[in-house]
Amino acid sequence: MRRLIIASPHRYPDLARLWHRVISQRVAPAFEKVGFEVEIVIFRDTRPEAFSAVNYANATLDSPRPGARDFVEFYDAALAYGSDFVFFVDADVFVLDGNWVASFMPAFDDPGTAAISFLQRAVLPGVYALLCRTRDYRTLAAPALAAAYENLDNWPDALNRGPGENAAIALQRCGKTIVNASALAGSKIADFHGTTVIRASREMFAAEIGEEEFESLISRKRYFLMGAYDNALLANAYERIFGDTFAPGRNGESLGGSFTVPALRKALGRVEDEGKRARLEEYFQRSNQAILRLSAMEGMDYSFPDVLPSGWPRQSTQ
Repeated sequence: MRRLIIASPHRYPDLARLWHRVISQRVAPAFEKVGFEVEIVIFRDTRPEAFSAVNYANATLDSPRPGARDFVEFYDAALAYGSDFVFFVDADVFVLDGNWVASFMPAFDDPGTAAISFLQRAVLPGVYALLCRTRDYRTLAAPALAAAYENLDNWPDALNRGPGENAAIALQRCGKTIVNASALAGSKIADFHGTTVIRASREMFAAEIGEEEFESLISRKRYFLMGAYDNALLANAYERIFGDTFAPGRNGESLGGSFTVPALRKALGRVEDEGKRARLEEYFQRSNQAILRLSAMEGMDYSFPDVLPSGWPRQSTQ
């Protein structure tokens, strides 16, 4: 029997719990139906003790160790688990239709197919939702999937290659193909951005620069605002599904470990640049549709958090 590992690195146990729920209910059974032995692996990037095994039934909980000291090294370590295929799915990516993903397996009947990318956030396929044939990736020089900077002498115009992008280039040079199915994903995936970055940033330097300066920083950086918004959306879903607090702060408040709803509303109110605001509005509408898809999968109505200041378009339930 062919063996598949569904692998993802996680820093936060609550996001991992929601991710695991979707994978274990929607994706793993779909691959089992087409003849795979499936193992779900969650790499606990920090504080492994915070991940209670009872919340991740039938999953393997991996931890930092030699050869997998952090989430980037974990990608290469997952290739060595001894499976025929690895399906990398990012921490804030939710594959809602496992049958659709599994239907692409015949593409591997072609020995030239090394992987299938179901989600691309850049020109090259990364590891956000990448189903790969492990033997092809093992032929690459290690670390095969590591992120990298190029042309550092030309900073700030250096090139940042995300995890998996250099592997895509190397495989193409070897005559291998990565099938790009991202344009077909549509309603099959709910994709969120920056949800871990903003929480990790708060942990690492918010206390050093002070809460006021941290809030000012968030309001200036579009990617941070995107992550804060997506966490607010996910919190409403998570707390309804599990009856527990998402991204709790020091006092246990919801989103205190990310950016609270009042703080986000205040930060968005500071956005005066029309171009930046237009890009945020476009992104928020995209995220709104993603959370509605995730909620529909759970069979529940969704209530949007009141994060948008006066003058911003209201969230749609359609």
